[in-house]
Amino acid sequence: MRNQPVRVFVFLTFMALAASCIMVVDPEQAVSWQPGGEFRKTVDFEAGGTVTVEHTLGNIVITGWDNNSVEVVATGRAGEQGTNRRVRVYSTDSLEPSIDVRLSGGVLRIRTRSLGGPWASGGLDYTIRVPSSVNLKGITLDQGDVTISDVYGQVGATISKGNLTVKNFSGGLKATLEAGQADIELLDIREDDMVEVTSQEGDITLRLEPGANARIEAESKGGEVTGDFDLGLKLPAKSVNSKLGSGAARITLKALRGSIKILKTE
Repeated sequence: MRNQPVRVFVFLTFMALAASCIMVVDPEQAVSWQPGGEFRKTVDFEAGGTVTVEHTLGNIVITGWDNNSVEVVATGRAGEQGTNRRVRVYSTDSLEPSIDVRLSGGVLRIRTRSLGGPWASGGLDYTIRVPSSVNLKGITLDQGDVTISDVYGQVGATISKGNLTVKNFSGGLKATLEAGQADIELLDIREDDMVEVTSQEGDITLRLEPGANARIEAESKGGEVTGDFDLGLKLPAKSVNSKLGSGAARITLKALRGSIKILKTE
């Protein structure tokens, strides 16, 4: 029985390591289980400030609310199907997403530090609440969809692979999509508003109020421009350069391999 203390020590050491680790099965034919880690943080933030978001894989949903604060919630997504079914072991420290939320000089920066560990396959989905009056400049995403709603101010978004949806928005906007569709609703357009949307591969849909005042330049090299408005020429067309009302605001739409629709809001 001399080895009994050694066996007890080994057993206790194993249990301690097991308690600090978790095993995750990589997906093969079915979606894999992902840890239920969640990142949640609320920061005091005055209306009219600037919020930036830098992310790699997953969806970003930004919604306006009446509070003078920003709430950031990030949750893990289910893994994508893989070719090899393996078991990976992660420490419990890896279960909370690695996200940097930093406020400096009126600018709140939200950044995904890395997507290692159990988040590398499926990525993270963000749900962010911001004051209704806000500047959303520097929204960048490698792969996933961006949805923005119920805000007014300035928006700047760049998406490598994914779609952009903007609802109930008023202000200036500049968006660039490499592969994805854009569906944008603009309300209460002002004379100094400038809107520019470019899609390398994907359709663009712009929704305007019937009485909107804007100069519209739209070009669809690989598709056509259609819409509900009287743009002064027969539609469909390859390009449009028309004035709605006084033409105070400036709207530029470019779809290299896609079509453009200019519709009236319901």
